Formats: sequence, structure tokens, C-alpha cells
Amino acid sequence: MPLCQLFINREQNQFMVVQMPDEITPDKYQVWITQEENEQHVQAFEFSQQLLDRIALKYVSDEEKQYEAKYVLMKAPDEEQLFVSSLEISEQDDEKLDVVRNGLMIVFDKQELEHFTSFLQEVWDEVRMQ
Repeated sequence: MPLCQLFINREQNQFMVVQMPDEITPDKYQVWITQEENEQHVQAFEFSQQLLDRIALKYVSDEEKQYEAKYVLMKAPDEEQLFVSSLEISEQDDEKLDVVRNGLMIVFDKQELEHFTSFLQEVWDEVRMQ
């Protein structure tokens, strides 16, 4: 199960998914992000709730496959309220990917990345046109 990070080239409005090398540990994550941003001239992408909602809706509205989209809620130790930490995408109880708000993606099915990025690009274009 590879870990990937979603980046965006804001000048071209294009997304880029980069598989995280195995040697990247949580303590080296931010250094790796900064290095990728500098080398690739991109920014790590963070999802707004509106964008996650629209992606979830695209998945559950897909007529070809029976997808489920579930939010994972968390509570920070110093907070009173719950917040959406990630979106889980599955098809007939087979988990395909988890999309974390900070753009980190846990990929259970590599083929699903292409489907996800096409949905993401559609939703991104719709939001930009509003």
C-alpha cells in the first residue's frame, strides 16, 4: 500500500501525484514535501471541505460502479469539536484509497488513482469557474 502526496502546479492548474519513497518517515515528511515543492515547482495540495464533498458526491453518483464514500472524523486533544480528517473511497467493501485533508493519500488500489485524479480535476475546474 503506497503512500502518495498530491501536489498542484497552480500556474497550469494541474495535479501531480507523487509516490512517497519508503524511507520517508513521519519525522522526515515535511522536509520531503518542501524538497518536492522546490524541485518540481509545485505546492502540496490541501483539500477544502467543499472539494472533498464534491469528490465524494462524484464517487457515489458514478453509475458504472457502486462506490461508497465515508468521512473519517477526528478530535484534536486540545479541541472540543470533531473535524473531517479524511475521505475513504471503497467499492463493494473493498477500500480503494484514503484521501487525507493535507493531500496525503493511502492507496490500496493503484488503478483507482487515475479515476480519482480525473474526478479531482473535474471538480477543481468546476470550483474555479464559479
